[in-house]
Order: sequence, then structure tokens, then C-alpha cells
Amino acid sequence: MTHHIWHAFYFEGFASSGPPVRTELIEADSEEEAAAVAKGHLGLCKRVDLSPPRWEQARTRVILADEHGPRNGWVH
Repeated sequence: MTHHIWHAFYFEGFASSGPPVRTELIEADSEEEAAAVAKGHLGLCKRVDLSPPRWEQARTRVILADEHGPRNGWVH
């Protein structure tokens, strides 16, 4: 089974005008699996941009906190 590497860029707000607050590499077989992981790691962020492997069609999927439902953040 081959996993692809997806790039996730997490942002504090709904806009992506500034740099992401964190990034993550996600190993998954499909975009849907990668999106599920990214949603689960959203935390207190409002937006995550998910980019496919470089050899696939360049298309970024945007996932907003509203799509995720209630925040599952953590308290420090």
C-alpha cells in the first residue's frame, strides 16, 4: 500500500494572508483520508490548507473550522 505525503498549513484566522502558525506532513492514501487527519489536528486554528503531492494536479483544499464543527482544542 502506497501512502502519499500531503502538506497541511494551519492558520489562526480564516484568511491565509500571513504565514501559517504550523505545518504538518500527513501520510495518507487519499485526499479524503488526509483531510480527516487535518480536521482532527485543527485544534484552535480556524483554517487549514491541504496541498496534494507535487506530482498530482496542483489544487489546494481549504478546510475551515466551521466545516470541522465544534473545536476540539486543548487548554494549556
